[in-house]
Amino acid sequence: MTLSQATLILPAHMLPGGVAPSANDFGFEHVDKQRLECDGSVILTEFTFHSPLGTVDKIERVRTFDKAAEHFIWHLAKGTPYQITKLFSNGSQTTNSFLYQNNKLTSQPHPLIELLTISQ
Repeated sequence: MTLSQATLILPAHMLPGGVAPSANDFGFEHVDKQRLECDGSVILTEFTFHSPLGTVDKIERVRTFDKAAEHFIWHLAKGTPYQITKLFSNGSQTTNSFLYQNNKLTSQPHPLIELLTISQ
């Protein structure tokens, strides 16, 4: 089972203009950016990474992606909530949202939009 595609979603207003992830840093050849409007009150930016690099070992691909995501988030404002969805070669998928609660980074198994609309 290898990581075949992944998405990184974060609130659009937390993403300064010109800041974009490098697909190669995440272990992929391509990254697509999409704007997601959710119920008119929340706008999200989704980065979809696809076409895994052949030079990244299958076992290391998840670790490479996770390290790159952590590094990318540090370029943004501290406390920026984000969601990572990973799709694996066997068809399985994981989704985790990360946000700060009581000054601690927590992981939630819910979509980011749900967590953001609850906190409003």
